[in-house]
Amino acid sequence: MIWHNEGPKKDYMLEILNVGRIVALVMGVLSIIIAAWSAWPVIYGYIINVIGVVYWIIAALINLMAYYKIEIFINMLNAEDYGTLHEVLLAWVVLTLIFGVIVGIFLLLVFIELSKSSWRHGSSQYPPPPPPQ
Repeated sequence: MIWHNEGPKKDYMLEILNVGRIVALVMGVLSIIIAAWSAWPVIYGYIINVIGVVYWIIAALINLMAYYKIEIFINMLNAEDYGTLHEVLLAWVVLTLIFGVIVGIFLLLVFIELSKSSWRHGSSQYPPPPPPQ
């Protein structure tokens, strides 16, 4: 697979990933705090809050995992492994849009920027048409 990408787009994506990494850490810590805060009513017998507690625990785990995963994405981007990054990023966009909306938006911006970049499979290139006579 041949992938063409310009430098400024790569710099833009690196900036977005770096900001997204910081936001993922902050959202992960905030999700832990919110999960602990929402667990108090469960202790006192309000079972309905279990759903909220479970959501915030999962959100904390997803955001903290995204914090570590974004470092891998940055390494993929620096290694110019755009095809693999494009494939792996889609799953993380979906997860972080569900459990950490802000981080998901940052990853979605990078995914869209990667999708805009022109790429083509080397085996699908056709020879140029013959010249007109």
